[in-house]
Amino acid sequence: MVTEQQGARPQPLEPKPVKPFSAQTGAPELAPPANVKPPRLPLDERSAGLLKRFLADWVWPRWREVLYSFVLMALLAAATGAYPAIIKLSFDTLMKGKTDVLWIVIGSIIGITTARSLLLYFQTIATNKLVSRMATDIQRKTFSHLINADLARLAREAPGRLMSRLTNDIGFIHAASMAALNTAVRDTLSITALVISMIYLDPVLSLVVLLVYPLAALPVAAVSGKLRRVATQTQSELGGMTSLLSETLSGVRLIKTFRLENYASDRVNRSFEQVFNLKMKAIRSRGRLDPMLEALGGIAVAGVIAFAYWRIASGVSTVGDFMGFVTALLMAAQPIRALGNLSGKVQEGLAAAESIYGILDETPRIADVADARPVAITAGALTFEEVGFAYEGATDIPAIRNFTLAVPGGRTVALVGRSGAGKSTVINLVPRLFDVTTGRILIDGQDLRDVTLASLRNSIAIVSQDVTLFDDSIRANIALGRLDATDDEITAAATAAAAHDFIMAQPNGYATEIGDRGLKLSGGQRQRLALARAILRDAPILLLDEATSSLDTESERLVQDALARFTRNRTTLVVAHRLSTVMNADLICVMDQGLIVETGTHADLMAENGAYARLVRSQMLGDPVEFNDPPEALAAARS
Repeated sequence: MVTEQQGARPQPLEPKPVKPFSAQTGAPELAPPANVKPPRLPLDERSAGLLKRFLADWVWPRWREVLYSFVLMALLAAATGAYPAIIKLSFDTLMKGKTDVLWIVIGSIIGITTARSLLLYFQTIATNKLVSRMATDIQRKTFSHLINADLARLAREAPGRLMSRLTNDIGFIHAASMAALNTAVRDTLSITALVISMIYLDPVLSLVVLLVYPLAALPVAAVSGKLRRVATQTQSELGGMTSLLSETLSGVRLIKTFRLENYASDRVNRSFEQVFNLKMKAIRSRGRLDPMLEALGGIAVAGVIAFAYWRIASGVSTVGDFMGFVTALLMAAQPIRALGNLSGKVQEGLAAAESIYGILDETPRIADVADARPVAITAGALTFEEVGFAYEGATDIPAIRNFTLAVPGGRTVALVGRSGAGKSTVINLVPRLFDVTTGRILIDGQDLRDVTLASLRNSIAIVSQDVTLFDDSIRANIALGRLDATDDEITAAATAAAAHDFIMAQPNGYATEIGDRGLKLSGGQRQRLALARAILRDAPILLLDEATSSLDTESERLVQDALARFTRNRTTLVVAHRLSTVMNADLICVMDQGLIVETGTHADLMAENGAYARLVRSQMLGDPVEFNDPPEALAAARS
């Protein structure tokens, strides 16, 4: 595991076992440990802690909006509680034959129902706005935390699972928050108002009901614990399903070429079935609540009617009392049932909140020290002093060992070697995507860990084999090199990268939308846009990681010409497998198993007939030759 550097904050995560290297980052893809489980607190204690923290973080800062919603709910409950009294008055008036107050009764009923409708409308709008705003803020904070996390942390979890946390988990939180406000608050206030009305109408009959209904809490409590466990499993499986869908759809070219449609469908369908089965578990658990509450409600109503009939026959109460009481009881049935189902939704929301806090509680290991200062670039010299590095969870297999190298300012140094030699890892250490395990890296004599991350990365531009382009215009993708660049500066950078001509040939020139990952462009065009972005950044240090390895001969020639102009008098560190990319470097370093085994110029290393010469002869440092190239080019390539 990478050791903690000076000033870095402690990382609470457990070490993760290594998986194969990620194609995007060069870092190992790390999976959660199968044998390391966090300590489990009792369910109620854990839930109470999560709920308290959630309220403090997200609800209390919005106390004004919450108070406004509560006022509307209280007024709605008061109007609801007054309704049974109006019903009592209407029946008592009817039984006594008093027709002179009929219009007052009718007006009261219309007024109460109108008030309840308006209050319900405004309360629904206020509550939905509050909860939706809160869910959006959770999404924003979680994404901001993720995008600022260490590369190692992001490589440890599949993008689809992270997407699921930002969508599915927060969806559960949204649903639970809505249920908590509408049920735990609004419905509880309504039930309270109705119980007060019932007690006013008939205290003895109210006592009978209040003794029966609390029995419903017993089965509800039993079901809630199971729902929490099922909800956690469901959210985990939803993350896996999202990740699998993303992986499958991004690999559709391979799937179609190798006729793997049935294989892909089987994999995804199994995930769909697992999610379906978990959802059915939750549905069955929640489904038990309604019949239980329905049965208990039926018993309560039957008891109420029998007891009320006896009291009316005895002359203790009136028909109006009974009708008003039954109205209150029936109006309370729906919110009581909602309270019974509330626990399940809250448990699902707490499980999702636990997942979100799992992200928010992670602290980046690579961070500015307390007294970090902006990097001061003079010559742009890079110095590696006995650098060692091992990926997290792979301390016994270091990626870099005793790596010592001086890259003079304004010079080009190439790193070559077989796959897995550690070349891309060296590139990743310069912008501190990872921190060294041992030794140190200096820029003009300044330890990378002593300067601010922002100033360090502002001083570096990178062009890699895996070009990252976004579904936006060509202009916007180039401008990522410097967001405040003018149109003239963007055009100049594209011209320097030999990209201006093909851009102008596009339907809308620089405003052309290039599609997801730039799929509307060829590989060479995408690479030249990446180079234009680096040129626009105009950083003193340039990192080239296999920047031309996937290009055809013509595209490579254009990119190489642009690179030759751009790297002049600029400190450049190159990783490449092509001879044309490295042979003109000021220094070539041959790496093997994390070590530098040879250094020198192309001519010197060929004369030594060592590791570099063997790589050239094995065509690892060969160049593509077109079939229509002249014979002397073919002969040169063979030699």
